[in-house]
Amino acid sequence: MAGKKLPDYRLKQKILYIDKTSPESLISYGDLYWEAGAPSDALDFYARASHSAGLQKIRDAALQNGDVFLFHGAARALGLELRDEDWENIARTAAALQKFSFSVQASKKISNAERTDALAAWIKAEEAKQSA
Repeated sequence: MAGKKLPDYRLKQKILYIDKTSPESLISYGDLYWEAGAPSDALDFYARASHSAGLQKIRDAALQNGDVFLFHGAARALGLELRDEDWENIARTAAALQKFSFSVQASKKISNAERTDALAAWIKAEEAKQSA
């Protein structure tokens, strides 16, 4: 697949959902999207291929980058049940990276109200610190 350009939207949909594309090809397309800096598209291909290593790579990168939506999507595709600690960890990472809307979204996923409130207060303080 080296040297190939990324498929347009229609072809991508065809590859993912219409054609009976082999897992190897799906993984190759996922790698192609990953290398092009399109992790969301890579997630689609890795998930369709049930490619655990690719999904874990996306989950790890999303955690490091504070990307709550990719983190959640990769965890779901891996069949992982996210715990309050996972949500709190990514919320703190996102806040540290000044991605406050992601941080707030993650904090809302925490089931423990006291932890949610404490984290929300911390996020607000971090946001105030960053804007000062």
